Amino acid sequence: MNGIRCFELLEDLPPSGVAKAALLRWNGTRYVRSKEVIEVRDFVQVHGNRGDRGYGIQSAESGYWEALAGLFQQVPSFNGI
Repeated sequence: MNGIRCFELLEDLPPSGVAKAALLRWNGTRYVRSKEVIEVRDFVQVHGNRGDRGYGIQSAESGYWEALAGLFQQVPSFNGI
């Protein structure tokens, strides 16, 4: 397992779907795209659009790269509260 990594979507990630993404690396100042391309799967409804950045982990159970957070802007629902 590689631990939690930053990535940038290279294509749209639909809800419960799969998309190609570039892993990001720290260059000492900021995160930049690496040449390593992965497939990210959305199992927790954090879908996003091409160019969005987020965090993912390569699951020890499934072996897949799974999106964790940071992609789809979550808007709180106050429901009148």
